Amino acid sequence: MLRNKLLFIVKYCIGFLLLGWILWRVDRREMIRTLLHFKWETVLLVVVLTVVNLSTQFLRWKYLIERHSNHFRYKDLLPSFFAGFAFRLMVPGGHAEITKVFLLPGQKRGKVVAFSIEKFFQTYIKFIFVLIVFPVFFPVYRLPLWGLAALGMGAYFFLPALWGLPFMERFREKELRYQRIFFHTLLYSLTIYFCLILQYNILLNDSGSISLWNTVLAVTMIWGSGLLPISVSGLGVRENTAVFFLGLFHFPAAAATGIALLLFFINIILPALIGAIFIFHRRNELKEAGGAIKTATRNIVRKGRSHMKR
Repeated sequence: MLRNKLLFIVKYCIGFLLLGWILWRVDRREMIRTLLHFKWETVLLVVVLTVVNLSTQFLRWKYLIERHSNHFRYKDLLPSFFAGFAFRLMVPGGHAEITKVFLLPGQKRGKVVAFSIEKFFQTYIKFIFVLIVFPVFFPVYRLPLWGLAALGMGAYFFLPALWGLPFMERFREKELRYQRIFFHTLLYSLTIYFCLILQYNILLNDSGSISLWNTVLAVTMIWGSGLLPISVSGLGVRENTAVFFLGLFHFPAAAATGIALLLFFINIILPALIGAIFIFHRRNELKEAGGAIKTATRNIVRKGRSHMKR
């Protein structure tokens, strides 16, 4: 626990150092001027896309819980969804966002599987798109990275079978068709990704000029920077990545930093603040979370070692 807390603090320190470094290097007055001079139509469109983005994320969470669990109440889905944003920023170590399943009363087995699939697709899509886009900027890595991307996309068709292995029986609350679940989760995840691209494209074209295709390339790398586990929720890493890749399209560093920070605030911080309110009001339901997660982890590790020995 002490190690996890220290690692969490170190990640926050790294994030703030990276953020401070990029803010020190860019023209901060120009950054603020960019943020204050967005047209009202632009702000309205970004807000609408934020609502669509969050709604799609919620529908994905609701869909996965409905498919995997028989023991939940619909009124608990929204608090658990927003709490996930807060836990991602508040809770150190591996507990983090998974703690949101403890805001859903009843058996936890199916809910944990639902959370695992949600997190898997968040990482999987980032990984595949980064493998595809990175060689566009650095052609020397084209062959190995596109080869890995092809393998990753091919692996998608075998993943439902892996989730259906007998080993997963102990985590199921009902019979499932993983091909359909994976397909719908993929569609939800792609919609979230394209909402983020449109948010960036609208804001970037309000303060400059960039094509949709170039936005796709840059945003994929900005979004994919979250795969680097050196700060909390990509703090600092994302802003530096935005300056670098948008700079390749001759976009001002100050505007790139400001837009990346604005979208981080809208897409992550605001939902986390809502989640923090839900956590405060339902904090008594979370007392069992830490011990339960540790116990479950120990059981899985112990059973895994037993299988390996046999």
